[in-house]
Amino acid sequence: TEPLEGSTVIPECEGRVLGIKPSSLLTTYTMIIGLSSATLLPLMGAIVDYTRHRLLFGQITSALLCLCILPQVFMDADNFIYMAILQVVSSFLGWAQTELSHAYLPELTDDEMVLNDYTKRYTVAFFSCGVAFLFVTIAITTATGYADNDLVTSQVAMSMAFVINAALLPLAWGRLFKKREPMHTLSEGASLWLAGFVQLYRTGKKIASNYRALKWFYLSIAMSDSGINALATIAITYNTDVLQFSALDNGIVLIVILLGCIPGAFLSKYVTEKFDPVKSSMFALVVLIVATALFAALIVRPKQYVATYLIACVWGVGMGWKWTIDRMMAAVIIPEGQDAELMGFFLFSGQCLSWIPPLVYTAINEAGISQRVGLASLDAYFILSAVCYLLMGGYKQARKEVGRDGNPEKETNYDMPGAETPECDEIPNTNDGE
Repeated sequence: TEPLEGSTVIPECEGRVLGIKPSSLLTTYTMIIGLSSATLLPLMGAIVDYTRHRLLFGQITSALLCLCILPQVFMDADNFIYMAILQVVSSFLGWAQTELSHAYLPELTDDEMVLNDYTKRYTVAFFSCGVAFLFVTIAITTATGYADNDLVTSQVAMSMAFVINAALLPLAWGRLFKKREPMHTLSEGASLWLAGFVQLYRTGKKIASNYRALKWFYLSIAMSDSGINALATIAITYNTDVLQFSALDNGIVLIVILLGCIPGAFLSKYVTEKFDPVKSSMFALVVLIVATALFAALIVRPKQYVATYLIACVWGVGMGWKWTIDRMMAAVIIPEGQDAELMGFFLFSGQCLSWIPPLVYTAINEAGISQRVGLASLDAYFILSAVCYLLMGGYKQARKEVGRDGNPEKETNYDMPGAETPECDEIPNTNDGE
């Protein structure tokens, strides 16, 4: 399809794939992944809570992930549907790996600032590896003359993904992670999967009744993470359909976002020490809100490379900042002794609404409304997240509610000096999707 005479905008393709516009495929796929992951993650949480097989299931899901990635190396137009199904399965297995590995996070240390430093380092390493992965993919396709061939680019990326996962996952689950005993006992004859949802409900109900700040924190995470998780997918769709970016161009955008995440992680630690974690997270939301609004308002024509890369970098700063501080907060404003459970509830909160932003974007696109509106709609989730933070009552209040404000060894410059540990009810044996 070519632009109309006198215009630089390529008209929307009127064809349909599986009954929807081609520009809706990626967001529809993301919606399916989000919904299936939110449905299946409580099962992983039940495995962590009620069995001693956390390590075993980590090993099984890592092997299955590699087996699902391998066939995708041979993706082509004839097997597209089967590869899409495998990609959905791969994404769920990836989320299972995330939940099973994050169950070990609260066990690393009881010191919140040490944990903040750990999450900062992990964020930097995580996004640096993402940058390296994309850079090598682009370098290989460019050197071989296939930079503009989306199919070859995908095959190269999946080949690298298989090699990396097949090499590192056995090391992680075979040598580094260790066995853990179950935290709770499952009633005889009870369904493990059903137990995950039942305990998820009980934990949520107990939090809503007894821990006001924690309740608003998890609601804030549900809102902000739904927007952040959909951001890259929606940005790629918008860039491809509206800005006419190639696979190479979109790869550079993702590299810029990931590079921005690295200073965002350092900025998170600095602002947290200067103010407090809640304020730090709200500042990160402001960055995301402004960047998204600017992108929707200013990036409207094909080939606006420089402006796109600049705002993508700001997006990355906000994402790396938010990602780092949220994981630190998730471990330090929860009742002691419930660390692994509530870390799982945190992960479920971040995933449970992740299907809504791509659904809204797809509906807007299918209705023929400008995709700029769909992109700008992401700000609604960030704004709602900020409102939830305001309703928390502040970081000190959150610490007081769970009895974590009276330990002088863990006191920081934003803690309440000399505060006494209040009495608080312990959350019963519950599974929160961890």
